[in-house]
Formats: sequence, structure tokens, C-alpha cells
Amino acid sequence: MRFPPLQKSAALHLAWIGGLCGAVILMLADFLPYRLPFAGPDGFFAAVLSLELFFVLLVWPLFVPSLLREGIPAPMVLIEVAVLLLFGLPLVLIAANVTGVDAGSVLRGQVLVAALAALGAGVAARFRPALPWYYLAAFWLSAAHPFWAFLGDQMGAASPRISVYLSPFWGAVARDASPAWVQAAVYGLGGVALLALPSRKAAA
Repeated sequence: MRFPPLQKSAALHLAWIGGLCGAVILMLADFLPYRLPFAGPDGFFAAVLSLELFFVLLVWPLFVPSLLREGIPAPMVLIEVAVLLLFGLPLVLIAANVTGVDAGSVLRGQVLVAALAALGAGVAARFRPALPWYYLAAFWLSAAHPFWAFLGDQMGAASPRISVYLSPFWGAVARDASPAWVQAAVYGLGGVALLALPSRKAAA
């Protein structure tokens, strides 16, 4: 069984670390004429966690096909997920310390990031032609549906209770821990199941 060629994944690792650190620098640099509300200590951990979620949802699946072309079994791609989490852990811990977040919230957030990374890897590995639909679903669950719920709330409509269980970003920053754990279980199991499926070439 071959392991992922970590030395050939430099672009992935640089994109991960560079994206996180670059976004934090831009967020704190006061380039805009007004200060971002989540750039302060109270929202720093949520901002870093949201950056991680953004990367594994939208950027990470684009790297998976190149890893598979190296002859790596699809389930072993999860090693790359562990490496990404390890590389990003110092920044996450710094953000947690600045915001005053407890260890349970840090663990919950990283488990959700790993679960979404597994789901994106599973879709990219087994159903690559379906990636546009994956991105459309990610956009709806992460942005369009929360915005629709926000508009409804502003107009006096009650937001469906299930909404926080659908959006990864919403669930990650919710005060209640159950939405993040439920999403991590559903998305993580779905991603692992997809990666465990036999490839089309092997099935043929």
C-alpha cells in the first residue's frame, strides 16, 4: 500500500498555510476603511475556523485528483487531511487562546473540518464529474440558505431549527455543540464511505 507523496504535495501545503496566514494578515492589517467585526479577539477563533472550512470545502477537492494520479489508494488521501490539520493546529491554538475558547470547542471544530475534507475528497475521488453539483450544494448550504434565513429573520419569520444543522459555517460557530457534531458525523461518514468505494477501473 502506497502512502501519499508528501514531498509532491508542497503546493497543497503551501496553499493551506499561505491561505490561512495570508487571510489572517489581511484581516488584521486594517486595509479597509472600516474594521471587520470578526477581526477582534472575540471573533478571531471563529474567523480562523471559517477559513479552514472554506479551504476544505472549495479548494481541497481540486487537489485530490492530482494525488490519485500518483497511484495512491483513495482512502490514504485522508493522511493528507491529517497533515493539513497538523500544520494548521498552531494557528488554531493561537486563535483559541486569543478568544478564550475551551479545548472542547477546538476539538469539535477540527473534527468538523476533517469530516468536510473527507467528504470533498470522496466526491472528487469517486464522482469527479459531479464536482459542479458538489460546489452548488456547498454554496447553497454555506451561503445562500443562511442568507435566506437571515432575510426571513429580519422580516419577522422564524428561522427553521434545522438550519443550523445544514450550514457548516453556521454549525461551527453555534453555541450549541450538537449541530457541529451531527454535521461531522454525517459528512465524515459520507466521505469515508465514498473513499472506501472501489474505483471504476478496479470495478471494471
